[in-house]
Amino acid sequence: MRGIERYRAATAIPLPLLLAAVSSLLPQVTQAQAGPRTDTPRAGALRFTFEPVITTWEREFTDSGHEQRIGASLPALVFVHSERRVTSFGLDFGITNRLAVGVRVPLVRVNARAAFPLDSAGKPAPDSAAQALDSLLQDTTYAFGPIANTTRRLHYFAGDVEVEAKYRAVESRNYALSGALVVRLPTGHQDDPNGLFDLSTGDHQTDIEIQIAQELTLFDRLWLNALVRGTRQQPGTRTRRVGPQSVLLLPRAALATLDWDPGDYFGVDVAPLYRFSREFGVGFTAGYYTQTRDRYTYRSAQDSVDVATRLGTPVSAAVLDAGTGVRWVRLGFAMTYVGSDVEGSLSFEQTVSGSGGLVPVASVFRIVMRTSRWPF
Repeated sequence: MRGIERYRAATAIPLPLLLAAVSSLLPQVTQAQAGPRTDTPRAGALRFTFEPVITTWEREFTDSGHEQRIGASLPALVFVHSERRVTSFGLDFGITNRLAVGVRVPLVRVNARAAFPLDSAGKPAPDSAAQALDSLLQDTTYAFGPIANTTRRLHYFAGDVEVEAKYRAVESRNYALSGALVVRLPTGHQDDPNGLFDLSTGDHQTDIEIQIAQELTLFDRLWLNALVRGTRQQPGTRTRRVGPQSVLLLPRAALATLDWDPGDYFGVDVAPLYRFSREFGVGFTAGYYTQTRDRYTYRSAQDSVDVATRLGTPVSAAVLDAGTGVRWVRLGFAMTYVGSDVEGSLSFEQTVSGSGGLVPVASVFRIVMRTSRWPF
């Protein structure tokens, strides 16, 4: 699952001042929007998008929809704070006034802060259970990395690059409709199966996504936006420890590179916005996401035999399928600002429900800034 996905949203500079500060460097744009938009750059124009997204979480929804802390299946208490920061740079070019092509290049920073309970002086003070867990992780039977923060050298990676073609089919004063074809390339990296809390920067397999966006404006004040997206995830490979998804402590003998057919997913996002003035608007956001189960199989009969030999008993790769068919709902709010040369939006969303597997109880903070330029 992508995702996906809680955040640190403190900032000392108000968004309008931040956008105004950069507006002198950027050319004329269109109306600001809080959600996915239908418009495309005009023929011959380039549109630049800067979109940092911070997602953080410390708890997860279980398959039954209840919350638990990350690593709850471990035999000792561990505090884990996971964070994924995606800074996306987008460039769209108008082929005609209705058709555009574009590319999104994400730079991803991942960080999982993991520690045993602290004593009154703020230093690690693991109890006997924590000490036993620490020894267990380093034992050759399991051979996991120790409980610690993500090392600095593993913070920054590329994400999955997106290539898009978009066509605006309907454009009127009060209503607009567009369709887009997005191909997501396998340029990110998957999580390390030998790190308990390692975070991926992408699925490292190809996705083909169809997006339908529409906008309705009422009374020149109320802007209703909706995006429907469906994605076919192409098969790839993935290295996992073969065992239940909900169990973290699996022996290293269960490690295998498997054929992986990730589940397809469907999402709906809405973002009603009320414009208080020409420059400023506020609204709320709501999102729904559902994904079918992944399918895992051994790449060859010999791989199955090798795992069974190391473990002393046969294990089906299909055991990994459980807990991958997930659903979640997010709610939030957004504000937009538009100046003479730049438009932007700020939003905060919280995952309020999840089920089917381990779904992050995630908070998502997003800033979007856009501008268009005639290159010739």
